[in-house]
Amino acid sequence: MLYFDGISLSKYKNELLSNLKGNSINRVIQPNELTLNLYFGKKQLVLSAQSSSVICYVTEKNEGKISVEERGFQLSLKKYLVGAILNKIEQLGFDRVLIFEFSKLNELGELKRYKLYFEMMGKHSNIILTTQDNKIIDTLKRFSLDSSKSKRVFFNGMEYEHPSFEKKLSPLDVKRDGFEDISLYEVEGIGSYTAKSIDSFERFQEILTSEIKPTIYFEAENKILLATILDISPVKYHSKLELKTSKEMIEYYLTNTNTFTTFKILQDKLFNSIKKEIKKVEKTIFNIKKEIEEKKDFIKYKERGDILASSLYQLKKGIEQVELYDFYNEKMILIELDSRLYPQENLEKIYKKYTKTKKGYEFAKTRLLELSESLNYLKSVEEFIAKSDSVEALKGIESELILQKILKVAKVNNKKNSKKTPVIPEVKIRDVVVKYGRNNLENDYIIRNTNRENLWFHCRDITGSHVVIKESNSLTDKEIYEIALFCAKQSKIPVGSKVVVEYTKIKNLNKPKGAKPGFVTYKIADRVIVAL
Repeated sequence: MLYFDGISLSKYKNELLSNLKGNSINRVIQPNELTLNLYFGKKQLVLSAQSSSVICYVTEKNEGKISVEERGFQLSLKKYLVGAILNKIEQLGFDRVLIFEFSKLNELGELKRYKLYFEMMGKHSNIILTTQDNKIIDTLKRFSLDSSKSKRVFFNGMEYEHPSFEKKLSPLDVKRDGFEDISLYEVEGIGSYTAKSIDSFERFQEILTSEIKPTIYFEAENKILLATILDISPVKYHSKLELKTSKEMIEYYLTNTNTFTTFKILQDKLFNSIKKEIKKVEKTIFNIKKEIEEKKDFIKYKERGDILASSLYQLKKGIEQVELYDFYNEKMILIELDSRLYPQENLEKIYKKYTKTKKGYEFAKTRLLELSESLNYLKSVEEFIAKSDSVEALKGIESELILQKILKVAKVNNKKNSKKTPVIPEVKIRDVVVKYGRNNLENDYIIRNTNRENLWFHCRDITGSHVVIKESNSLTDKEIYEIALFCAKQSKIPVGSKVVVEYTKIKNLNKPKGAKPGFVTYKIADRVIVAL
């Protein structure tokens, strides 16, 4: 958890200002609907209004480029703020609202001033651009009287109004006398973690006036529990890491929780595309199953035709139905006829119905099998997206989806992606170097580009990484078990489960013609059961 309450912001804004004051904006990027990147030369001020990660931070880290369309709010910021100098950053009381104030010379040489309000309020977070006298120019989120449950409605040119917060006591007005009678949750800017850390007036004053103390607390090795700049700590934690600046703390947190802008944008993009494709395939499977159910009794048309053929000489044109003996089921049945047709034409019509229904049934069964395989493939991709821990891994999956025509890009990009050689990750397990795929393209690649005498590992009947031995080693039972355990950990298997991992030489694998990436068959394999 990256923890910023109003007290934190009152300290953090000073570090933000020292990093950016006097610098001018030279570029504005809006990578998604709720995130802005304001470039001050090499420095970026990132403002994220996404409910899952509401934060602003300065970074010089180059996260890679993602092509995005220019959005309306981005265009407004480019018009008014590119070339503008940041003069100061203020806070609305001790609430989670920061005000960035800019100045800029226009084409006529007149000095214009603008404000950028960043309201950090969970799902209600917003970014609003105004003139110096608080007339709204544009907003990140546009509300209307019809669609918003919020009482605040924004229109260009109207007066900006501060959010209506619950009336609270300013921390500057809290005195020693009567401190024990005050609920800290009724004091402006104090969040839950801060309140739990205060047990006296002295402690309250210490947190309020002390310098920042950027610290990351871990609940387990490499698993972050809390990141804060205040001198507070969780009741229980495994270890902690103290840093010099808020910037260092935030970058460490974002890197280790994969919440940097580029990673999240790309991951969300891939998740959205794969979920959309899964939904489409599932809907088609549902319809085909209905079709199979409707056509599974196709044999009844042949039987009716045979029954009608046995008594065809008795029939004449103009009959709408006839009762005949069903020698298949040993009972009398009623067969509907078209009175406009001759008996022979009625017979041909029934046999045609049988042939068409049978073909439809068989095609639907084949199609269902193909779609089921496609669904398994798509779910394997979804799993790889969820397990990805870097932009590089996500870009490999993006290339795969482009090649599978699930993601649409320009032809030139498609060609470029198809020729790119993947960088395959390697790990060492008991002195044995193994390679593994982070997506289905990499799974295919390591099989094609590894000695066919080397061993290949994969979880039985479970989507996941292909794991291969880099060199043709003779492995001990212990090494085989640990490699199999590593293989299982790359798959979507809950902790505490047991799983069968199969392994065989690469030469025993077969890639069926036209099969999806990552799909192979084999007849010979040894097995080992591992427990996670």
